[in-house]
Amino acid sequence: MPKRRLCIYGALALAALASSLFLAKSVDLSVYWYAATGYFGGTRPAYGPDSGIGFPMEYRYAPVTYLLIYPLKWASFRVAGFWWMLAAWVTAIVSVSLAIRMRRLQFSPVSIVACCALMLAYVVLAIRYGNVQPFVISWLLAAFVLSEAYPIWAGILLALAVTFKLWPIMLLPWFIRGPRIRAAVSFAAALLALWIAPFLVFGPARYLGLLRDWYEAVRRMGTTYSEFYYFPSQSLRGVLLRYLSPVDPPLKTFPHINFLSLPPHTVIVLWGIASVLVYSAIVLMLLRSGPGKQWAWDGAAFVMYSLLEPYAVKSGLISLGPAALIAASLYTVATRLPRTSAASRANALFLAACAISFFQAIMQYKPWQRILLSIGLDFWSNILLLAAFFLWIRSMPARAPDAVSASPDLD
Repeated sequence: MPKRRLCIYGALALAALASSLFLAKSVDLSVYWYAATGYFGGTRPAYGPDSGIGFPMEYRYAPVTYLLIYPLKWASFRVAGFWWMLAAWVTAIVSVSLAIRMRRLQFSPVSIVACCALMLAYVVLAIRYGNVQPFVISWLLAAFVLSEAYPIWAGILLALAVTFKLWPIMLLPWFIRGPRIRAAVSFAAALLALWIAPFLVFGPARYLGLLRDWYEAVRRMGTTYSEFYYFPSQSLRGVLLRYLSPVDPPLKTFPHINFLSLPPHTVIVLWGIASVLVYSAIVLMLLRSGPGKQWAWDGAAFVMYSLLEPYAVKSGLISLGPAALIAASLYTVATRLPRTSAASRANALFLAACAISFFQAIMQYKPWQRILLSIGLDFWSNILLLAAFFLWIRSMPARAPDAVSASPDLD
């Protein structure tokens, strides 16, 4: 077993080095690098159309993140890209290793292949774009895993994730029950410390000005009732806009697919109502379930996050990584159950989601790619995956808290 583990980590190290050197295009990293070098060098504003690399790829993260990306200004763009991607690999490998070891996840050869098929396109795109999303998702996975045994570290990691992306705040209900409540307290303290720190660095007047400029940039994007900034989004918001409104696609080579012609503002209101209802129902089911089901709910959280966050372009769907990992383990456990059970139906849905994702990954004919992205095939794949989680959770016994730290058998 040690030899096998050594081979796995060796292969991952080679993949990390090779992709960091030859595959990474650092498209999104360029926004962070130019933001850091430009703002701290006095040549670019922190926010607005002239920030980042210019409209529409402006810098839109909270002012405190400028302190976190400050080290980027010490390296050339090419060197920064190499270390950024290598750090993303290390962060992901550590978080996944923690999850497998501390949750004692089980995998079969079929589940491993299915998980890789599901994540193939998202991993490749994450490497090419160099977004902060792989860090955020790795921090969230580690926060879930460490929340019972190491609540302070879990709270800090959750605070970092929320500081960059904000929307991970929707996962907070996963930390307000049982022994995880200490992680929630740690999160509140860490988040407060992070957001207060810029007062000491920038001074009150400058920091408040940065907060106003950041809010204006986010407000301007949020009140653009289209997909101009994130097209074609695979979230519920993006799919509803393309299906229900006649807004022109930002890229003219993409087709119109709307079957209704509602005003975009109306569609956004419908999205808001639907998101609140879906989110409330999922949280209610989570809080009513037994502690032995917590590990499965952790996986479902990442599917829900990917579906309900406002902007989910395909290159950001590395957010499904933890869900794919936990789903593969649930699939393995469920294969021991009768074929007529809900767990068996969940396995079929999981494999269907994996097949859809893999088909889209290998489909390289651009006209078809544009159609599949427009109809939101990734969105519908995520729906199947979320349904699989619900069936797996329904099949699980509400066992004692000691089952939380291991993969329990399904009924």
